[in-house]
Amino acid sequence: MSRGRIRAIVAVMVVVAAFGIGVVAGARGLVGVHPPTLTGDGVVGDRVVSLSAGDETYGAKDSIAWRDSSGAVHSSGWPDCLMTLGEVHGVKFDGAVVWHETVGISTILWVDCGP
Repeated sequence: MSRGRIRAIVAVMVVVAAFGIGVVAGARGLVGVHPPTLTGDGVVGDRVVSLSAGDETYGAKDSIAWRDSSGAVHSSGWPDCLMTLGEVHGVKFDGAVVWHETVGISTILWVDCGP
């Protein structure tokens, strides 16, 4: 076997191994952002919500990824458990501070209306 062919085979094996490692890391949650699920109280307005957990208040408007009471996941829309205007208690959600230079905005990323 020629040196060029051996190098090509080794290069293909390295690419396949790197791809496999990436797939496994992504599937196991080793890559990417995985914020903790928080439980908070807050206030719901007309397609706007603010929820407080710990010392932080998170907000969202118009559309949020969410899970309904039957367990179905929605990538957008307005959560069923946030349809009633006014105070809400014990809402499960994922939130994160999204930074732009030196300004951070505490954002609701996902709401769990499940059981």
